[in-house]
Amino acid sequence: MNNEDKSELEQARSNSGVSLIESEKGATRYQVFGEENSPTVVLIHSFNGFLESWDSNINALVNAGYRVITYDLFGRGLSDRPHVDYDLSLFRHQLDGVLKAVGATNVHLVGSSFGGVIASDFAYHYPDRAISLVLVGPAGWSAQEGRNPLLDIPLLGDLAFHYFGQKILRPKVEAYLFNQSKFSDVVEQWANYASYPGFTRSALSTLRHSPVLDYSNGWIQLGKLGKPTLFIWGKQDVSFPFANTEKIPTLIPHAKIIGIEDAAHWVNVEQAQQVNEAIVSFLFASDSSS
Repeated sequence: MNNEDKSELEQARSNSGVSLIESEKGATRYQVFGEENSPTVVLIHSFNGFLESWDSNINALVNAGYRVITYDLFGRGLSDRPHVDYDLSLFRHQLDGVLKAVGATNVHLVGSSFGGVIASDFAYHYPDRAISLVLVGPAGWSAQEGRNPLLDIPLLGDLAFHYFGQKILRPKVEAYLFNQSKFSDVVEQWANYASYPGFTRSALSTLRHSPVLDYSNGWIQLGKLGKPTLFIWGKQDVSFPFANTEKIPTLIPHAKIIGIEDAAHWVNVEQAQQVNEAIVSFLFASDSSS
């Protein structure tokens, strides 16, 4: 299972002319939009995401006067799939490397789903570099049914994800969307990136080593930081239901919460205009108070 052929991934990079940041752990695909001297917003995609999942949000931020950075998390999109434990330190150092490569110091962090966990973890470890956080349908809220024990059975879990990982994950990706037929192209784009060798291995390792399903301690630490924080949540989210917002006033008392109708987990895809307006308004307020 470790004999993965990278040629298809490298060919896709060559065909699309992507920009890459090289590091000890591997290459990261990234994009930069807007003026170099503008305030910087970093968009961090979800567990099953890819940088194009922010396509509907970039122009609104650039037009509002921001420089926008997007990138593929390790194991996703056209970034490398290193053979390491996919824990939060891996993603924290990847984000740190992206920021250093583009010359960004103090930034606004916008994270979707697991990207919200990464953003919060980065802000905790580098509080002076995070101006504010926008958490879009964030992951990391413990569910009653808990963790699938299959994940922790070394050989069985690896074999299951190696041979059936895409079939296991696809229904979950489809459920990210309230109106699946309208945004079926996004699911197909996910399926394309998921077909490259190493994706399912990376996904399983992330579930095993990162707090995708329960970031409770992290939310407590975020609350203590006191950073300007906005939660944007699709009210029809079944991955991490909107009802989790009831926990936020206790954990992060200063946070603002916006619920959006007719949207599930990928609310920034389904209701881009409302999400864009909410983010821009929040960023303006954060910048004026800093």
